[in-house]
Amino acid sequence: MKVVLCVDGSTSAEEAFSWYFRSFHTQGNEVLAVYVGNQPHLPSFVFYEEAVFPKEEFQRAVQKCKSKMEEMKAKYLSKAKAMQVNCQFRVLVGDGGSPGETLASFLESENADLVIVGSRGMGKIRRTVLGSVSDFLVHHAKVPVVVFREE
Repeated sequence: MKVVLCVDGSTSAEEAFSWYFRSFHTQGNEVLAVYVGNQPHLPSFVFYEEAVFPKEEFQRAVQKCKSKMEEMKAKYLSKAKAMQVNCQFRVLVGDGGSPGETLASFLESENADLVIVGSRGMGKIRRTVLGSVSDFLVHHAKVPVVVFREE
């Protein structure tokens, strides 16, 4: 069974990751921890007599994104090693859509059998305004979705 664990910097994602390996994992499952990174936003151009591109600002934004991705990878691979389980780590960078759209597309392309995602427990208004990855996956993923709620 190919299982995708959606990870980010939240405690609910960490708890979902640990819960899966404690309570659900069986030998032979292929496990992918997947982090959806944000593309750095291109800084605004300033047009005077000629276009001025803020190269250093853009490079800082790219480095910040890369650092976050490496931090997530190290964190979850370390957790897997401590639990003595095998887990691959993937970073997805969306094409401008929401993280939920990026994940749903990935699940389909990877022929995943199950996805586990944490829930931050946002209320209806915050979830509607900000969007919810777990809510999106429940309604759009073509595989079973387990939503892990923090206690």
